[in-house]
Amino acid sequence: MTLIPDPGRAAKPVLISRFVRSGIGGNLRSLALRLGLKRLEDIVPDDWKIPDSDLACRAVQTVEALCPGFIVRHSYRTYCFGAVLAARNGLKLDKETFFLAAMLHDLGLSEKHADDPGSFEWVGARLAHRFCLDQGEAEARAELVHNAIALHTSAGIAGKHVPEIAMLHFGAGLDLFGMKLDEVPPLSLASILEAHPRDGFKACFSPCLQHQADTKPDSNIAGAMALGLSDMIREKLDAA
Repeated sequence: MTLIPDPGRAAKPVLISRFVRSGIGGNLRSLALRLGLKRLEDIVPDDWKIPDSDLACRAVQTVEALCPGFIVRHSYRTYCFGAVLAARNGLKLDKETFFLAAMLHDLGLSEKHADDPGSFEWVGARLAHRFCLDQGEAEARAELVHNAIALHTSAGIAGKHVPEIAMLHFGAGLDLFGMKLDEVPPLSLASILEAHPRDGFKACFSPCLQHQADTKPDSNIAGAMALGLSDMIREKLDAA
């Protein structure tokens, strides 16, 4: 595995193609579930239990020191939703590695690092990679965390990778846009939102993305924002 480089802003036709393919794939999947052509696994709360290792706790301390509460709670929800989707689809996650990626994935939006050069996803990826190495973790784990964070906004790309990368994309996407919401049991959704409430998340988070688009017009997220990504963020997550 190697560190995935920052590609910058993709061309508009490329982005539209990725979004269309991703949307079609999601619609077909939802149809298969409704028709009973695909079955999901039953889950229990332990499937999205927060890791409590020393390493996981240090990751929490890092994000809490740098990021406002709404990003911290979003990071927790991203982990929980990603873990739920993995369990529902019978995928095996290294949960501690996935937790590191989920908790650290938006460091590039923190006030301290929002104006660092490069797309915010890759800014956060580099910070998370350094965090892992500083904690004495193996390069392979640090690279996986880096690449999961780097690709977490990459529709049509992240989902083709290993579960830790794919579920970070879908977990964050579920919290922002309701992606795969129909795969989350209502009681599980209610439990996660009670533990990590949204509290006006859209109003807080959208300006962070807009700042990236305004100050870094050649960044990865700028192209998606130009296509109306901010309008797609959900105010509430209600079970379908």
